[in-house]
Amino acid sequence: MKKIVLSLVVLALGGPQLHAVPAPSIDTYKERFAAGLKQTPDSEKRLEKWFKDAKFGAFIHFGVYSTLEGEYNGQGSGHRYSEWIQVSGRIPSSEYYQIAAKFNPAEFDADEWAKTFAACGIKYVVITSKHHDGFALFKSSVSHYNIVDFTPFKRDIIKELSEACHKQGLKFGVYYSHAQDWDEPDAPLINAKKEPARWKMHPYLNKDFQPDMDRYIMKKSLRQVEELVKNYELDLIWFDTPAGMNMERAKLFSDVVRKYRPDCLINSRLIHSGRGIIEQQYMPYYDYVSIADKEVPLMKLPLYVESPDSVSSSYGYKTKGTCYYHTEQEMIHRFVKTVCAGGNSLINNGPMGNGRLDPEAVRIYRAMGEWLKVNGESIYSTRRNPLSASPAWGDISVSKDGKALYLHILEWPKSGTIAVQGVPAAAASASWLANGKSADLTQQGDVLTIKLPAKPLDPYDSVVKVIFTESVGE
Repeated sequence: MKKIVLSLVVLALGGPQLHAVPAPSIDTYKERFAAGLKQTPDSEKRLEKWFKDAKFGAFIHFGVYSTLEGEYNGQGSGHRYSEWIQVSGRIPSSEYYQIAAKFNPAEFDADEWAKTFAACGIKYVVITSKHHDGFALFKSSVSHYNIVDFTPFKRDIIKELSEACHKQGLKFGVYYSHAQDWDEPDAPLINAKKEPARWKMHPYLNKDFQPDMDRYIMKKSLRQVEELVKNYELDLIWFDTPAGMNMERAKLFSDVVRKYRPDCLINSRLIHSGRGIIEQQYMPYYDYVSIADKEVPLMKLPLYVESPDSVSSSYGYKTKGTCYYHTEQEMIHRFVKTVCAGGNSLINNGPMGNGRLDPEAVRIYRAMGEWLKVNGESIYSTRRNPLSASPAWGDISVSKDGKALYLHILEWPKSGTIAVQGVPAAAASASWLANGKSADLTQQGDVLTIKLPAKPLDPYDSVVKVIFTESVGE
């Protein structure tokens, strides 16, 4: 493995200005990710089996909240996430039960969903088995507050989608809110400011009620996770909002997953928040890092990461209040930047309350899928940019064997050329993935220069494949 020094480049997203998403600074990343962090050997083995090659996942936020579309009795639409409607709309549990009791996504078709995802180049699927509202999309003997026992739908969505995804060759995982549960007064809320919401949602509580998180975990959360890993073929479990979690509690969840499904991946939100400082002591309990919601990495990180992105500003389906969708170009650029930094993109869609996929989300997925049909080799089974930083015109990925660099031109330079410095091996050839034709390549020492056509060959990302005589990987 060769250490490559690249001196000419600076970090930049490239392409058009993306919709405003809070982004940390490089210094913040350095605080969150100490240079010496390492995934455990067991985690590395699990990640290498499929996750590091997959790159593109579909995240699905679906539940009772999908029917409300972001607003309840004139409240809640100001919150960016529609799946938080029970809190943002200040809905008492008794009223939310009435909404849940009518939840009937009659047009849900697991096979149609899985076929759509597979056709778009998606390699794995993660769906909310239980979000913060406490309602489960699977048959649970722990709590009757689930889609089979509580609603007229009477079908197990997790079972149906798991089977449909595996039939299409997709890996399958579930999101599970292990700490927050608004149906359980013992469960913690995400911060103290929302503490009055506990009594709003549960008006029957005495004012001196003291929540007991361990009581909630042993009564419901841990037992439902055990149901999921015992009863469903899971390749991944995605925990979220770890309020109140400590090492002892995290170990309980990790141990039960490992007991029944040793190869099932676990994400870092078991114990760390999306923007939290990653600590080596917790690494044995999970496999990879879920960074913050809609966060695109600005630098290479010492651990393998996944960006929980979304096609829109909400994760649950939202039509009321402020909500926007990213353009297909924005999503492809965000996707490419994440992969080149060393991670996967888990890109969310929020299905409609009737059970059908959001048509705008499908349109964006399809645009990404069409781009991947031509450029997929620059994404799937690649590894992060082996150079020290990303060029101003775009980014770089490398083949797993290190013998091919993929130059992603996200912003077409007016100069008519792109240059890459610090390359330690001789380039044998260069070609455009868009048409298979040779690219005009020259090399002087460790500097590669590509002469560009008059205009981009791809509307989103024109990729040059450069083949080397020896590995240029890390």
